[in-house]
Amino acid sequence: MSRPLRPLLVVPGLFSTEIVDDTLGHIWGRLRNLYGGPPIATLDGLRGRPGAIVRVIPIIPGLYDYDLMRSLERAIVGAGYRVDETLHYFAYDWRLRIIDLGAALAAEVRRLAERAGGPIDMLGLSNGGPMIRAAFAADGGLPVERVVTSGGPHGGTVETLACLDRGFQFAPLGRTVTPEQFMACPGALAAIPSPAQARFVGDGDGCDLYDLATWRRLRMAVFRRDPDNATWVDVMAKRLADMRDTWRILDGAPAPRRLICICGTGLPTQTAVVVRDGRAELPGEGRLAGLPPAAIGDGDGALTVEQASAWTGADVEIVRIAVTRHRDTVRTPVAFAAILKALA
Repeated sequence: MSRPLRPLLVVPGLFSTEIVDDTLGHIWGRLRNLYGGPPIATLDGLRGRPGAIVRVIPIIPGLYDYDLMRSLERAIVGAGYRVDETLHYFAYDWRLRIIDLGAALAAEVRRLAERAGGPIDMLGLSNGGPMIRAAFAADGGLPVERVVTSGGPHGGTVETLACLDRGFQFAPLGRTVTPEQFMACPGALAAIPSPAQARFVGDGDGCDLYDLATWRRLRMAVFRRDPDNATWVDVMAKRLADMRDTWRILDGAPAPRRLICICGTGLPTQTAVVVRDGRAELPGEGRLAGLPPAAIGDGDGALTVEQASAWTGADVEIVRIAVTRHRDTVRTPVAFAAILKALA
C-alpha cells in the first residue's frame, strides 16, 4: 500500500472473543469448550466477561487448529499493519444486545480516532458487520473513513433461525449449544431476518416472524417440545419486541462515508422459512435438498448478496467472491485478498 495506513479496527464475529468467569474459568475460548464446559448462558443470568480475541483453538497441536482469526491477522499484518499500532480489535461479549454493544463500539472508535488524530477504517466480520451498523446508530458522526464488511448479515439471515431452532455444534463429536442456551442470551435474535426480509413460503401465509404466536404455532426453537411453556412465552415475547425495535434503530443508522460489502456467492442459500404440515423447516447451511425453489437463492450458504449488503440508505460497493461455505467469507485467502483490496 502506497499511502500511510489508517488505523484499522476489526470487529470479529460470534465466538471470536473469550468469555471468562472467575469461578468457572473459560466459558468460551478453550479446546474444552468445544466439547464440554459450562453453558454459554442460562436464564439465571450471564456468567463471565469478555477476555481476549480468540485467534485459534488448537485441536491437535501442530497438526490441526480451529482457526478463527489467526490467518486473517497474518494476511493483514503481511499488508503492513501492526497489532496495537495500526491494527486493533474490538473484543466484546457476543451474548449481549447488539444495540448495547454498538454504543460501546462507538466509544472505542472515538478513542482510537482521537489517539490517531484522524479518522479510522473499520472491518466487520460476519456478525461484526451489523455491530458496526449499531455503532453508527449510536453515534452518527463517527470519525470513520471507510467500512468494510465480509459476510455481514445486514438484513439478517434464515441460517440464524436454523441455529436457534436446532442448536449449534461447534466441532465434529463436540457439544451442541441448545436453543435454550442461545435464547438465554439477550442478543440471541440479533441476526434473524429483518422485518423487511422475513418471508414464509408453503403453508406460511400470514405468518409474522416477529409475532410470538408464529414461533409457538410452528414449534420453533424453545417451543419445539412445549409451545405453552410460560417461562419461554414471557422471555420470547420480550426478545421479539426488542429485536423489532432494534431493526427500527438500525434502519435509521446513517451510512458511512464509504461502505464495501464482501459477499459470498455460488451456493444455494435458504431465504425463507418453509412451512409444511404445521412445522417450520429450517435444515441449515448445506442441507437444503427438498426445499422449494421459492425458498432458495444464491449466496454463501447462509447469506444472499442482498442480505449481506442491506444497510438502509447506503451507497454500497458490492464485492462478490466464490465460496464453498459461509465461513469462507472470513477465513480464506480469497476473502483476505478482497478485504485488503477494499482497504487499499
